[in-house]
Amino acid sequence: MKGRLVILSGPSGVGKDTVIDAWRAVNPLVERVVAYTTRDPRDGEREGVDYHFVSRESFLDMASKGDFLEHKEVHGNLYATPLRDLEAMLAASKIAILKIDVQGALSVFKLRPDAMSIFLLPPSWEELERRIRFRGTDDEAAIEKRLTNAKWEISQSERYSHQFVNDQIDHLVSQLEKCVSVENDARP
Repeated sequence: MKGRLVILSGPSGVGKDTVIDAWRAVNPLVERVVAYTTRDPRDGEREGVDYHFVSRESFLDMASKGDFLEHKEVHGNLYATPLRDLEAMLAASKIAILKIDVQGALSVFKLRPDAMSIFLLPPSWEELERRIRFRGTDDEAAIEKRLTNAKWEISQSERYSHQFVNDQIDHLVSQLEKCVSVENDARP
């Protein structure tokens, strides 16, 4: 099998990390491309596992050298996809998952038309708000900003080739496996 690039997006709080972890547990070819960010780590996040945490200066230096496939500012912080890591995964026949916001995904769609795009939707708006608030990582202003951004992000979901509701993790992982398998079978 050739390597496969999968763009995975969804609003803050929809459960992207949970989905990736569950998918990786059933398919050893699934690997997350660890993004770079200028934001501070949240409790429990680990360098090189959840993100590569760098200063704004280091980030901008890397961007100027062409180290990123794409980079954007989201929620006041910079995020980027490391090009070298992505290419290494694809060369190793991995399913390289880009957990990326909508802004970044729209850029990648143009740069990598070979990518399969998946948008995760919450079971309901109320459930999304509950998940964002339950995390306990943001103050009220940040929560409101995430909710406002979520409305726009969800409005862009039709731009993705696939949309799935994240309401039952095992079923969702089965859908993702089937989706990747069918698309791989259709590729030349």
